Amino acid sequence: MKKLQAILTNQRSQIIGITVGSALLLGLLWFRLGSLTYGNAADIEVMTRAASSGWMAILQHPLNLPYSVIQRLVAYTGHHGITSLRLISTVFAILAAALFYIVARQWHSTRVALLGTWLFMSSAWFLHVGRLGSPEILWLVSTLAVVVLLTPNRDGRHNRLALPSTLLALSMVLYVPGMVWIVLAGLLVRRKNIADAWEATNTRWLRFASIAFTVLVLAPLIYSFVKQPELIKTWLGFDGAIPSLKNIGHNLLDVPLSLILRSSFDPVHWLGRVPILGVFEIVMFLVGTYFYASHLRAARTRLIVVLAIIGWALVGIMGSSAISLVLPIVYLLIASGVAYILHLWLKVFPHNPVARTVGIAVIMLAVLLTSVYQTRSYFVAWRYNSETSQVFQVKL
Repeated sequence: MKKLQAILTNQRSQIIGITVGSALLLGLLWFRLGSLTYGNAADIEVMTRAASSGWMAILQHPLNLPYSVIQRLVAYTGHHGITSLRLISTVFAILAAALFYIVARQWHSTRVALLGTWLFMSSAWFLHVGRLGSPEILWLVSTLAVVVLLTPNRDGRHNRLALPSTLLALSMVLYVPGMVWIVLAGLLVRRKNIADAWEATNTRWLRFASIAFTVLVLAPLIYSFVKQPELIKTWLGFDGAIPSLKNIGHNLLDVPLSLILRSSFDPVHWLGRVPILGVFEIVMFLVGTYFYASHLRAARTRLIVVLAIIGWALVGIMGSSAISLVLPIVYLLIASGVAYILHLWLKVFPHNPVARTVGIAVIMLAVLLTSVYQTRSYFVAWRYNSETSQVFQVKL
């Protein structure tokens, strides 16, 4: 009991922050989940529901399997409306926020991890994909899962269950279109993580069981490739005709432009031509990029650079909506920018409590104002935009 009390006392600020943050996250994701678009669905949500009409349909087209399986299980409860469909996306959005906090906490202090996670989960793009009845949310979750599994110095890597848990997570990620490239690139850069997990699993039967279970999990995907070889193209990220070099170049250029200047997304995913990042986020993104640019030899920097490049290339091939593959890296850089600014400020005023408090308060105020701007952009401006009502017209 005393040990538990000591843990609660030492981690009090983190526990309070996580509790408050979790409550706010649920509020952001579940507030007017079905009624924000007046109970209507977009075409992409209609197609998502039709894609999981039965277990045979899922087996024949198992891409985005984690989403489809949960969707099918929800259907057994008798709930088929738009709210139920979007509720599935919010489950994965919660997982994405949790994974982001895990990474941010491994890299930074509790304060920075909480602030960075709040910026991420209150961002308008997170709310758009996290509250849309579409498996696009899996891009956010999958990218963050890869970062968690492959980040340097990850706690618990020497646990005996590290190998089976890592292989299971990566197997589920491989069901998401395009993610195979990010997984392969991440493993190439951080192959030491898998080697450490293999060594930690020091019993042959557990190693064999881990590999056998991984093959079993991937069996539906392999089966579908044998029956429908054309699915391999979609799985690799080439959905439909391979885009021309001109279109790829246009999509690649759209990524930085959409982040800081103007966007070109459809009304289902975004509001007009508003950039994804706010002013404070742009500044912190540049600061975070500068920090890692000055530490190019660090293992974490190599992982970030490789994942960002592969994600950016996939956006060029798959289209602008796949920018969800890049945004987790962008917000991790924003969190690093916040950490670096606070580090510099506290370094200048190491023993001045007033100056320290003022510096932290200014950063927190900037984070608060940014989150208000982002959430109003989604819940108010986007909702009442005339283009939004035009693309959400189907009753489920």
